[in-house]
Amino acid sequence: MKDYTILEVRNFKLSFAWYDLWVGLFIDTNKKKLYLCLIPTLLITIKY
Repeated sequence: MKDYTILEVRNFKLSFAWYDLWVGLFIDTNKKKLYLCLIPTLLITIKY
């Protein structure tokens, strides 16, 4: 499935993903990414 990037700056990415219907925070330690979804389908990804 493909998400659509709205804004991408350095380690920050804002995207629209129609299949992400959750609200919350997810930390992926293997990929070193933090996923934050405050509104369903709008996903904030931060690489650390």
